[in-house]
Order: sequence, then C-alpha cells, then structure tokens
Amino acid sequence: QQMKGYGGVVSIEVDGNYIAFAEAIASQHPSVIYLAESLGGVESLLTHPATMSHGYLNAKERAAVGIKDNLFRLSVGIENVNDIIHSLGKALKAAR
Repeated sequence: QQMKGYGGVVSIEVDGNYIAFAEAIASQHPSVIYLAESLGGVESLLTHPATMSHGYLNAKERAAVGIKDNLFRLSVGIENVNDIIHSLGKALKAAR
C-alpha cells in the first residue's frame, strides 16, 4: 500500500577517481546528497556497495555478483532536482 510504481534508486559507475567522487559528495556544504548506507530516507542518499552493503566480500566475490569498486547507488530524495544535478556535477568533476 505504501509503495506503488517505480522507485527512485539509480546505479552509477563513476568513470575516473571514484574515491574523489565520494569525498566530493561527502564534503559539500550545504549537503544535498548524503553518503550513507541507507537508501530509505526522504533525503538524497548515496551508497557505495563495495565498502558498505557488500564490504564483507573480497574483491573477487564482489566482482562475481557485479559489484565494482566504482559502483554507487543513489536514492533520489525530495530536494530540488537542479540542486541534485549540481551536486553530482561537482563530484563528477572532482573524479576527473
């Protein structure tokens, strides 16, 4: 009853320095996207499966299930879409 239709989770593989991408997201003030292990809030949340939800697996095991080191999952929240796009753009620029 609570959830109908599609969700707002997007998978992203960062082409470049994925650590710089995550650091750029985490260091933005004011924060628009939060680096967090949860995907269930009203705010935009970014998770890094290789170190969060699948951090208990070694690199070979993660690869076997399709979890690359540069993979992120973004749960889109209720923030203004232009703010989300701007935040992601700054982080992608840092990853270059």
